[in-house]
Amino acid sequence: MRFAPRKTVAMTAVLIVGLLVAWIGFSGRTLPLGLSIPFGISIVLCFLVWIIGARIVHVAFRET
Repeated sequence: MRFAPRKTVAMTAVLIVGLLVAWIGFSGRTLPLGLSIPFGISIVLCFLVWIIGARIVHVAFRET
């Protein structure tokens, strides 16, 4: 984390959020309002979180 600590922390947060989405689908837990995410859909959502989140981080921390 010597070269870009803020970007590294942001990318780590995106990674953790994606893993949490996958874990919710794997565990079969119900979310508030009685919603649950099937495992296959949670994996797709996990990858979407990673792809879109990484793009947002790269754009937000772009050097001008």
